[in-house]
Amino acid sequence: MKLKTSDWVVYGIAALSAILAIVLVYGYVQNRVAEAEANAGTKTITVVEKPELHSIVVASRDIYRGEQIEADDVKVLNVPMEGLVVKGVIVNPQNAVGHVAHQNIYAGEWILAKKLKSESQSRAQSVEALLDEKRRAIRLPIDPGTGLLGIISPGDHVDIISVFESADSKRMVSRTILQNISVLSIGIENQMRGNASESDDSDNTFSKSNRNQKSMIALDVDTNQAEKLALAMNVGAIHLLLRNSADTELVETKGANLKVMEKGQRRPPKYKPKKKRDVIELMQGGNVQEVITR
Repeated sequence: MKLKTSDWVVYGIAALSAILAIVLVYGYVQNRVAEAEANAGTKTITVVEKPELHSIVVASRDIYRGEQIEADDVKVLNVPMEGLVVKGVIVNPQNAVGHVAHQNIYAGEWILAKKLKSESQSRAQSVEALLDEKRRAIRLPIDPGTGLLGIISPGDHVDIISVFESADSKRMVSRTILQNISVLSIGIENQMRGNASESDDSDNTFSKSNRNQKSMIALDVDTNQAEKLALAMNVGAIHLLLRNSADTELVETKGANLKVMEKGQRRPPKYKPKKKRDVIELMQGGNVQEVITR
């Protein structure tokens, strides 16, 4: 069967229509896909590398100036060091144990080498390791009544008052002789801790009461201050005054003596007594009214 020319025309038109339909559908789909991509939000995925961790040594408790660091006083933490510029951080606990704290170190604080005295510097006594050049340590006995025993700690600052007899032996005088003096150590317990390996059994059996009775305080002074304090200890009694850590002002005082104190007791009061006034009661009807006459 031969196809007529008209049949070929019909078939050609059908094929062209099919091709055109395919092109239109493809174009429509492509346009919809492009619109969807344009309207969709762009999501950015950031890949973060695992930070490099380093070991650092931190204090597990408050360590005060003058104390020798023991193994239980420190612990090791792993922290990311990226972006941190900290020099002198101790990373090995063995580099801290046995050393003496030159400054206060608080619980959780990173231990820096500059806050510790080297092992050679602290070989004999912890107090010696705290002294700077041309400074001296002087010890004096203290008790709860005169030495603030129980409320001061190493690193605090105190003023010292001396109570002594005047040069003519006619009166007692009280005067502030030293101000803003740093406390290096307190009591014999610190000395026992620093030399625990060399102490015998009798030293380790001291009771708290004996320690209180024989407590000593070491102060950081220069030579002139040491001379004043030594003289004050020999001619009379001394008393300690605790300072606020932020208070560094040196105050000039005239001191006190019994004569001044006696005069102070006879000073007239700052207020004048009120004059006596008469009160008259007036009765009006059932009401009573008080009138004060001047």
